[in-house]
Formats: sequence, C-alpha cells, structure tokens
Amino acid sequence: MTAQPAVRLERGGISACVLPDEGGVLLDLLVHGRPVLASTPWASGVQPAPRPARSEAEWVERWRGGWQLCFPTAGQPNPAAAVPEGFHGAASQAPWLEVARSADTVALGWADRDGLSAERVWRLTDNGAAVATRVHNAGPEVRVLVIAEHLIIGGDVLAGPLALEVPDGSLLRPLDYAGLPEGALLPWPGDPADRWSVVDAATPARVTGLAAVRPQRVGARGEHVEVLVEWQGSALPHALLWEELGVSTEQPWNGQVVALGIEPTSTPHGAGTALDDGLVRLPPGGSLEWGVALSVHWASRPPSNHPLSTEAP
Repeated sequence: MTAQPAVRLERGGISACVLPDEGGVLLDLLVHGRPVLASTPWASGVQPAPRPARSEAEWVERWRGGWQLCFPTAGQPNPAAAVPEGFHGAASQAPWLEVARSADTVALGWADRDGLSAERVWRLTDNGAAVATRVHNAGPEVRVLVIAEHLIIGGDVLAGPLALEVPDGSLLRPLDYAGLPEGALLPWPGDPADRWSVVDAATPARVTGLAAVRPQRVGARGEHVEVLVEWQGSALPHALLWEELGVSTEQPWNGQVVALGIEPTSTPHGAGTALDDGLVRLPPGGSLEWGVALSVHWASRPPSNHPLSTEAP
C-alpha cells in the first residue's frame, strides 16, 4: 500500500492532524491555539509499522500520543483467540484507507482478512473533535471484540490540578497498572484516601475501570479549563481512567510523559479478550455504531451556560 500523507483539518480556531497510516490517529489537536492531547517525547521518530505490535513495549515505541481506536481488542493479546491478536488490536496502528475528506472532516476505513471492517469519520467541532465509528462483521464466524477509544489528554489541559466529574452511580473497578482486575467494585470515587476524583502533582501512575457510566460522560474541571468527554452507543458502557503525570521514570517514560486517559470502552478492564467480562460478540452480518466527542473550554474564554459543554458526539 502506498504511503498516505497526513491529513490536516481546520475549523475556525480548531485544528488537528490525522495519520491514516498509523491507525488513523488524531494528533496535535489545538483548541483555540492550545494543545489538548498528549504527545510522547519520541513522537517525531515514529515510523508506520508493517504488522501489529506483539507486546506493550512494541506498541508504546510506535505511539506518538493523541487519540486512536484500540480494535478489535485492547490490552494484551490473547494467545487463545480464534483470530490472532496484537497488543491494543491490529487496527490501532495499522494503515486505514482515506475514503473522503473536507476542510474539517476525514473518513477512513479498515478491514482484516476475516471479514471484520470499521469505518471512522473524524470531524472538528466548535470546541474540539468528535468521531463516529461503524464496525461490521462480514465473515462467517462470530467475532469476539474489545473496543476502546484510546483518548489521551495532555498539553495545556494538564497545566494545573483537575477535578474529575463522573456520573453518580458509576462504579470504580480497581485494576493493576497492566489493567487487570484486582479488587471488588466500589461506588465512585472509591476510597477517599486514593483521591480518584483529583488529578494533580501527587497523583501516582495508575489505571482504573469505570463501570456502568450513565450518562455516558466524564468531565475534568480546573481553574484554567473545562473538559468533557461524551459518548453514545451501547457498545461502550464503561470507561478507563489512565493517569501518568510524569511519574514513571523507567524506559521509555523517563518521567517525561504527562497524560490523562479518559477512554470509553466495552470492558471495565484492560485484560483484553482473555477475560470474559464485557466482551462484545458480533455475529455474522452484525454491525455496531458509536460516537465520541471531546470538548475543551479555556477559562480565558467566555464561560458556558452549563457546567461542562454538552456538545453532542
């Protein structure tokens, strides 16, 4: 497949770059001139890869940051899977074919050899970006899937402390740093001593699951910014929170990666298809659709009429 150029999107004070050859990742999202997505120190040296990553370390080496889709699985590959898996799914860093584009929109497509396909349409909004996704199983067998929107916030959003706003009734699913369950479900925000509702310089490197998030939204608010991640679709009833605020000093992090993942998911964990909890089973001929939107409002701009913008996906 011939290398595809980066796609630059512009809409008023919003701009972003999409790389079709690297999982269709959305990078360099600027909201009124200020960066809002995480970027890795090694981003400039990343090259498109010919095959799915076999391990987390290999995937991270190819990760520039930004927002991409982990599909048809997320987390560690399951050696017992009927269709061979890569870390975070074959589609997450594979080439996607550019189908159409306009000044502020690009449509991409991906398919595997077993009949599973995905269509993804990125669009810029007045205060961020949104994506609409449709997947279809044209193969003869049921496909067992994990879906995760790997939406990783960084840039100026993490310039100060944030308070996380999670809907009442959501449950916290304790996980180890690999995303594997290690405790019972707790009402959000869990043990007050763990300070899950606060993101600041004292936050350790960690990940947790959010189960049964209704309505499907997670916000973050600071003195300098309001952020809202909203999503729709029955395929993504949960979310993951990943916090890495320059804490991890081992390679390749080197205390230089500052990131907050607010990731709508099909499963409240990162164990992939090896753990039968929230797995999606898509029958032959079956389809799924969902949408996700990220909105950012800076404190220097006029405040919204409602707490955290509710711009629809």
